[in-house]
Amino acid sequence: MPKSIPDCPPVPAVHSSPGRLTHDYRIRLITPMFGGGIVPGEIDQSCPIRGTAIRGHLQFWWRATRGASSATPRDLFEKHAEVWGSPEKSSRVEVEVRNWQAADPHPCGRYEWKPQLQGGRGGYQLQWQPPFRVAPDPREDALPYVLFPFQGKPPSGPSAPESEKPPASFIKEASFTLRVRFWSDLGDDVQTAVWAWVNFGGLGARTRRGCGALRCDELAPRNFEGLPAWFRARAAGVHGQDHPWPTLPSRFLSHPEVGDPVSVWNRVIRIWRDFRQVPGFARNPGQQGRPGRSRYPEPETIREVCHADRKRSGHQRLAHIPADAFPRAELGLPIVFQFKDRGDLKDAPVLYPRVDGQRKDRMASPLILKPLALADGRAVPLVMRLRTPQLMEVELTKSDGEVLKGASQTVWGIHAIRDKRLVDPKYHDSPLRGLTEDGSALEAFLARAVQNGYKEIQR
Repeated sequence: MPKSIPDCPPVPAVHSSPGRLTHDYRIRLITPMFGGGIVPGEIDQSCPIRGTAIRGHLQFWWRATRGASSATPRDLFEKHAEVWGSPEKSSRVEVEVRNWQAADPHPCGRYEWKPQLQGGRGGYQLQWQPPFRVAPDPREDALPYVLFPFQGKPPSGPSAPESEKPPASFIKEASFTLRVRFWSDLGDDVQTAVWAWVNFGGLGARTRRGCGALRCDELAPRNFEGLPAWFRARAAGVHGQDHPWPTLPSRFLSHPEVGDPVSVWNRVIRIWRDFRQVPGFARNPGQQGRPGRSRYPEPETIREVCHADRKRSGHQRLAHIPADAFPRAELGLPIVFQFKDRGDLKDAPVLYPRVDGQRKDRMASPLILKPLALADGRAVPLVMRLRTPQLMEVELTKSDGEVLKGASQTVWGIHAIRDKRLVDPKYHDSPLRGLTEDGSALEAFLARAVQNGYKEIQR
């Protein structure tokens, strides 16, 4: 009889050839992934986990960690080329995705016709699908608050055959092996970038709000108590100076209550949603199911700047709230302001960042809110504020980029973004009061997280 051939032994996690090393990381999703394909916001069903996309993530996290030792952007560019390559120089790092497995994509929700909506006239309501409904009380489900880019558009009427734009699809579960091959002198550069990406980044869209979060047992902390030592050991060589590009901070916030990743994700997003919208803190209590007026100054500012909005809405001026401030601009831009009395979203005011006198389309939020995977499969919440340049100027315009008709002012400086008058006692219901001394929404959010039991983890 022929002899049986034994199975091949597994490939070691790290193996080498002359001058080069190869490291395999086994990675899995712990929260649903949206997008990640060639087309922005869409899943590539033939290849949902792409090595080229991961390579881009690794370069970002390399700049945020190892690249933080650079003195100037020019210095960073030169070091980046030495590791990752440039048009004139080949990369010394190879990235390959192997042995991937992924669940089939599913729509995140569906639109249902509700005859009782809009005073009995009826309307469509989006019904989010699991796992985005995680709490027994729907009011505790916060995940839809950060998933608005994926909600699509409802059908135009009760007899319309399908949604104008269906809700986006997501992948609930996936796993893969990331093989990284690099020259031996780049070990610290590559391994630090992979560690930071797996734990603080993710796959696909909206990773700073927890979508596409990842777990690699080799790189994960063991428990909440071990977070400080884990952070110090892994980020020991990361410099902490401010730079013109985002860099890893010297601290982050977490909470000792562990749980399954999706439930933990919902908890950390609930703090974010409540900081921006919850009645009694961010806005006045509503009546008859309608939300109350915001306590933040942006609506007052827009209605004061665009006098037609004040007349159209019929809202009286709330004199104690400043009408020349946009503190939530620090939390990420653009912001689209939807007023119920405006109707057409195409005419909605949009707040954009300005850099060196030029309007920019986007300023990514410096805040990362996600579940941080532990090696045992559970997770703890993570709130991390990246070190980023201070936002100095914003511009208010229409969503199509045109100037708002009748606006008395469109460009605003730093005093409209953060200022001590935003915590003045006269502004008695300011959401920032008691949380920050200089009127910073970023600092106020972090302070509110601490009030909710979050602990500071330092390296």
